[in-house]
Amino acid sequence: MFSENNKKYIHIYVDLTDETVCFHSVSAPCRLGKAFLDFIYADLKILEVQPEKLKDIHPYFSLWTEEMTREFLAGDDAKEGSGQSRLEKYQKTYKNLLETGTSDAEDIREETLHYLHRHSFYSNATLIRQTVKNENRWMLDYFLRGFEDCLMFELMEMMRRHTIVKTCKNCGRLFIPKRSNIDYCSRIFSEDGRTCSDVGYMKTFAKTVKKDDLLQAYTRAYKAHYARMTKPRKKAANMTREAFEAWYKQAKEGLEMARQGKVDPEAYKEWLKK
Repeated sequence: MFSENNKKYIHIYVDLTDETVCFHSVSAPCRLGKAFLDFIYADLKILEVQPEKLKDIHPYFSLWTEEMTREFLAGDDAKEGSGQSRLEKYQKTYKNLLETGTSDAEDIREETLHYLHRHSFYSNATLIRQTVKNENRWMLDYFLRGFEDCLMFELMEMMRRHTIVKTCKNCGRLFIPKRSNIDYCSRIFSEDGRTCSDVGYMKTFAKTVKKDDLLQAYTRAYKAHYARMTKPRKKAANMTREAFEAWYKQAKEGLEMARQGKVDPEAYKEWLKK
């Protein structure tokens, strides 16, 4: 736990009606669990060359002064070690707690509960009216005494509210989906700025196309006709946007009719080649 002499306390405001959380009275509202997940996957090595980046690791540190940051990272506690080593320890510990705490296995839940019972979590909640996005809303104001309490608070709130936590099928990291049927997170995955969601669903579509010869023929024809509209060529007939839209409507309707057996599949494929 961070030194109590530094009085590094924090107020956390939690909406009673949804999963909105505010760290400090001046912070922007965010979804419950976002700060938690951002922290456990944060690159802490950057603190070695850019200590000011500590403010970006978690909202808890957003109001810290340069002196507080320098003192924390230097490590003034021989038993606890440097601030960075403690953060690395918290990353591993709370990632494991989140994985086990949201599991259905009874023995794993007991392991998580054992840790929760050992941790001296301190909080004092007060019901208040807080303005969020120009709305007055009822919120609970939690007074916490350190950074680990912030992590423990979010973990317990996620468990209490049965927050759905899934593993992204593209990057393998934990995330909180907006809907239960979402399998990919929205983190940036590639250098060109594409997210796991972009990449993942493209892979899924590609696999679907390979298994569906009608869809494969439709996709190939769609790309060819779209190119005729967007990339004018001398040796091939070009298309206006109106002509492309008309073709697209026919092709999409034809695909559904071919799948339903209302149109001969082979005849549909031949039509696509025109």
